[in-house]
Amino acid sequence: MKLYHYMDEHFGLQNLANRRIKASTFDRLNDPFELLGIETSNPRIRAALNEMKRSVAAQFGILCFSKIWSNPVQWAHYADNHQGLCIELELSDKDDARKVDYVSERLKSRLISDPKFSEKLLLSKFKHWEYEQEYRLIRELRNYDEENGIFFQPFNSEIKLTKVIIGCQSNITRSSLQEKLSKEDRDIEIIYARAAFKSFKIVKHKNK
Repeated sequence: MKLYHYMDEHFGLQNLANRRIKASTFDRLNDPFELLGIETSNPRIRAALNEMKRSVAAQFGILCFSKIWSNPVQWAHYADNHQGLCIELELSDKDDARKVDYVSERLKSRLISDPKFSEKLLLSKFKHWEYEQEYRLIRELRNYDEENGIFFQPFNSEIKLTKVIIGCQSNITRSSLQEKLSKEDRDIEIIYARAAFKSFKIVKHKNK
């Protein structure tokens, strides 16, 4: 499966040089409703969910991907206003990247008794996030490399770098990017992005 991950210029180039991507924890994601996707008017349920979120954040890391690289909003939010990069990764069948389910309303609290309750919380987001077409790979933090309290997933045979897309407002050049890449990745495809002429999409710049 090919999925995409957006990065700003500074940390993107740094992570490409080190052959890795950053993992997040659930308490540092940009959606305050992460793991709180059910209605929490009951104080006991609210307290229990907040405690569960703290516990999950302390134990698990999350790799966030998108199914697409053509959405200009994602470039704006996650690639420093189109000045950064988007990388294409090939995930092996062994990696259980799960598709996020987008919902219009908070889930009902009675779902707590559902055997798949935890999975529903991990993979449910408000419908207005749907443009991201997100996939998630969730692993215990001990499975990542740690550096100064930050967790990283190295590139390997199961998460393989296959392409780098340079943002349409980026000053990064193909040659400067190739200099940053490790010898294992110097043969990957590098392309430039541009705004499409007939739609609100980001597409390949064929003349660069």
